[in-house]
Parts: sequence; C-alpha cells; structure tokens
Amino acid sequence: MDATASFIAGTTAGRLVLESVHSTPPFSIRESGGSILIASSAAAPVGGDRLNLDMRVRSGTRARVGSVAAMVILPGPTQQPSRLDTRCVVEPGAHLDWWNEPSVSVQESNHITSTSVALSSDSTCRIVEEVSLGRSNEVSGRLALDIRVERSGRALVHHGEVYGPKVPGAGSAVSVGNARHVLSAVLVGVAAGEPRVVMSPTCTASWLPQGGDTAVVLAVGIDRPTVLETVHTVAPELDAENPQGVHR
Repeated sequence: MDATASFIAGTTAGRLVLESVHSTPPFSIRESGGSILIASSAAAPVGGDRLNLDMRVRSGTRARVGSVAAMVILPGPTQQPSRLDTRCVVEPGAHLDWWNEPSVSVQESNHITSTSVALSSDSTCRIVEEVSLGRSNEVSGRLALDIRVERSGRALVHHGEVYGPKVPGAGSAVSVGNARHVLSAVLVGVAAGEPRVVMSPTCTASWLPQGGDTAVVLAVGIDRPTVLETVHTVAPELDAENPQGVHR
C-alpha cells in the first residue's frame, strides 16, 4: 500500500482549524476539541507499505496534533519493511505540539519511521514519540526511528535508534534490555538547563540539554505507566501542555 496525507493547520478567531486537508486510506485526519487527530481507516502499516504524511503550521498558530489510537506495526507477506515518512513545516511564531499514541512493534514486523521538522527562527515545538516493543508476552519486530529537527536550515537535533531481537548489541529480546516501552522527545522553546537523570529498577529517564532552548528526553521502562510517571519526575516541562492527559 502506498498512501499519502497532508494538512495545513491555521487559526481563525482564536480557534485551531484545518485550512486544507488531503488523505488517502489508511489516513483520516479530523479537527476535534481544539486538536488535530490522525486516525487509521485500515490496518497499517503492514510490511511493504509506504506511508507519507506532510503537515504545515501557519504563522502564529499553536497546533496540537495527536492520534486516535495506537499504531500497530504488522509483518507482511513480502518480508519487506514498512515505512512512514513525516515532514513538518512550522512557520514563524508558530508552535507544533505533536504527541501520538504509541507505536506497537509486533513480532516479525520490520518498520522504518523518519520524521523531519523544519522550524523558522522563532517557531517552537514539542515532538513526543512512544514505542511499545512487542505485545504482551512477545518480542518486538525490528524498528528503526529517525528524527531531525532544524531551525532556519540548521540542525538542532538529529537522533536515530534501532530496536529488535536481531539488532547487534541487543542484550535480550530487545536492544534496550528488559525494557518494553520507550519514549523519546524533542522540545524547542524551553530552558535547556543542566542534564538530569532518574534511574530505578523499572525505568531510566534523562533530560539532555542540546544548548539554548532545546532539550531531548529519553526514557525506557517496563511499561507505559512506569515510563510516563518517571518522565513526569525528570522532565515536568514535557508534561506541562500534555494534549492527551496521559500522566494524571
């Protein structure tokens, strides 16, 4: 399956609106309750699928973007990887707040996610990605994640990770040891401050300043509630505008 979707988010009378939207299955994009929500109208991604998503946030707009449900990544009959490429443009004075429900890497699946965010000189963002490594009582598939955030064409963050039972250096079923849930985030427009780390037998989370007003948050733990609770402790900035209320 090859599928594309695109939308432009703007503001009318102080209200977030979709100025334009285009989507083909499995994408479905709607404005609801002050947020833009992305839903799936069919099982996807399945091995071999190629999905493309483009979003633009107009000048001065604060756009909250999320998903309706978790994205379950499934293996396909061709053994080819599935792929999701997302490109975001955030115009001057705008803010992109993007926090989807988790992606679930199913056993034997193979998926690549690439995300690029282009900020203007005074625009900001909060990009949060969560991954569940396998369903209950199963190992994950292979999952490669890459995110690049630029400001005025200069890279602020470029970070990639690969997970899976056959990834070199994996200590157990997944490359993060016994952890089953991973959260990574990029925040631009915050006080980066000093590094912070919280460690426990069930979760490790860190706040990693990248200089100036940019920070990265990384966390791995046994399950989603544990990871979110730990992230709330180490990075309250991440929780400040949570569009989905998942912490409390």
